[in-house]
Amino acid sequence: MDPLYILASSSQRRISLLKKFGFNFIAVNHNIAVEPNFEDLKLKENISIENFVRQLALMKAKSVAVNYKNGYIIGADTVIFFNGKAYGKPLNLEDAFNMLKELAGKTHEVYSGISIVNNDKNIILTDHDKTFVSIKPLSDKEINSYISDNPPFDRAGSYGIQDENGIVESYSGSFENVLGLPAQKLLQILKEYNLPQPD
Repeated sequence: MDPLYILASSSQRRISLLKKFGFNFIAVNHNIAVEPNFEDLKLKENISIENFVRQLALMKAKSVAVNYKNGYIIGADTVIFFNGKAYGKPLNLEDAFNMLKELAGKTHEVYSGISIVNNDKNIILTDHDKTFVSIKPLSDKEINSYISDNPPFDRAGSYGIQDENGIVESYSGSFENVLGLPAQKLLQILKEYNLPQPD
């Protein structure tokens, strides 16, 4: 028998959040090798950022659901959005520096898509959450120092809201959403559709 919940991710932050909210689960990394690009899809399909993160979360969940027919697969994806542009994880240190240079001293949006898939019960659900985050004004030296002390490579937008002495000035909305899992939305979906609740 499959575990009740399967997280389609190997992200330590998502794993920690599910544990914090009482989920009994296993984590299985999704197998999407090349994730879609927002700018490409926007041109081809005129997709909104909300639908983009929902679509990615669903793709991740479905890729794992193939091997777990009767478990509840949880997929999530987080993207930074500023001036009509989506920022994922940086490719290298230069990319991380450029992202933070653009975000410094300004307020951007963080979108996370969430999806629940259960093939056995024919359940496919998606939603998203949005948080506003303001980054402190930063000099080039401060940016370089920050990415040196806080490796940016597994972070959308190259920063972490949880960092001690970090660069986030303020935020409005869900803290967990910025960490990478819109936990409140997930619990809301489970309740709304009478799906099993965490302990």
